[in-house]
Amino acid sequence: MTRLAIHHQAAVARSHADIAAAISCQQPEAPVSARSVRRILSEPKPDLAALNGEVTGPGPGRPSTAEPFRHQVATLLETESELSTVELLRRCRESGYTSGKSAFYELVKSLRTPAGVGAEQIVRFEGVPGEYAQFDFGERWIEFVGGQRRKVIAFVGRLKYSRHVHVEIVPDQKAETLVRAVVACLEAWRCVPLIWVFDNPKTVRTSPIGQPIVIHSYLAGLAAEVNAAVLLCTPHQPQQKGAVERGVGWFKNGFLAQRRFVDAADLHAQLTTWLSEANGQRPSDATGEIPATRLIQEQTALRDRPLLFTAAQFALRIPATVLPTGTVHVIGTTYSVDPQRVGAPAMILLRATEVEIVIGGRRCTHRRVDHCDLPQRLGEHRSEMLGAVYGERKRNTFKRQCLWELGREAQDFLEGLVHRCGANATGWYRPVLQLYALLEEHGDSVLREAMASAHAAGQHDVPSVARALRPRTPLGSLTGGLEGTP
Repeated sequence: MTRLAIHHQAAVARSHADIAAAISCQQPEAPVSARSVRRILSEPKPDLAALNGEVTGPGPGRPSTAEPFRHQVATLLETESELSTVELLRRCRESGYTSGKSAFYELVKSLRTPAGVGAEQIVRFEGVPGEYAQFDFGERWIEFVGGQRRKVIAFVGRLKYSRHVHVEIVPDQKAETLVRAVVACLEAWRCVPLIWVFDNPKTVRTSPIGQPIVIHSYLAGLAAEVNAAVLLCTPHQPQQKGAVERGVGWFKNGFLAQRRFVDAADLHAQLTTWLSEANGQRPSDATGEIPATRLIQEQTALRDRPLLFTAAQFALRIPATVLPTGTVHVIGTTYSVDPQRVGAPAMILLRATEVEIVIGGRRCTHRRVDHCDLPQRLGEHRSEMLGAVYGERKRNTFKRQCLWELGREAQDFLEGLVHRCGANATGWYRPVLQLYALLEEHGDSVLREAMASAHAAGQHDVPSVARALRPRTPLGSLTGGLEGTP
């Protein structure tokens, strides 16, 4: 319209200086010079198509600094239409583009096919510092440089006020994975927001849609421990947590789809760099400020709500009862406890790498092994069980079971030992007692390796195991000696 006005002013034979002064008076926010008037009058008068924005390609005036890269950008968009403008800018900078973003963005806008219109209207609102955090899962298949395909599952957390985003690459979308990923986000933010917003998956909501909301016990326990509220979106209304929805799409389409990765380690390394740039260097489109700067305001508002544990340290609390075998069962594995507490209620504290079992005032800790067919038994619990079992036959059978629970290698050796003893029902008593003594002396892993070595040599007797333990165990140190051992 300014160009058209200049042509109209020139029609009454005014000087270039007078035209510039008149136009500048009409629009003081965008004044023009006599030189600009002279250049505009040397160009064709804008027609109706130009006024309606129907003209494509370079317009009048100085050529854009991004114009030399038009062919490269058009080729990239033709072959990879989903490339984001930020990724296009990065690739063109690698090819020599040194000018600003505005000119480049205008070039991409002129070349990109416009998206459809007609979406439902959205009502937006802003939270106060420290009020809302939004969480969601996202997944996408990627192909590493070597051709291997892998499905990447990510848990994305985003603070509504600062727009600070954190991404955790996770193995699955189970309930425990979700709560530990939430804690990882809180660790990254170094604060605990008041309200957590989720969608309605079964790992968050256990009650059917249409019935009163019941939050999964894992998430409810975490929220109660840190004094946070869990808020669920209306079903099938993901725009109610639009900040994290955009964050998930931003991660999948702006990171995973744009880059190439050598392996999983390279993926994590590039993700760390990408998050650092996104949070610490690039202003948010929604706020116009750098997220890391606004995060400080959230941390200040939440300074009285510290996070007292890490994702690995956070304990899921699972109630259980001690079984008649002196064990408790959790996540497909049985763990030994004090055998004197059979039938007593127990509280299982399930951490990332360990299982702590609390019965009354007594605690015991196991290394966590999920879905294991063999019981996980501590040495002190073996001794306590032997003290609680009456009768030689029961004690010997329990000792043999403890050896069996060492694993596949021990089982193969014991199978050969029992067959070597023949039809004698008690023939395995003495060698099992000697092997159990070695177990108490050397521990599980050392004896397991020795039994595996003896079995590999085709020798299923105690002296062969003792030789495999040398120089740890002299042959004569075992109670009763080894002479006459079958």
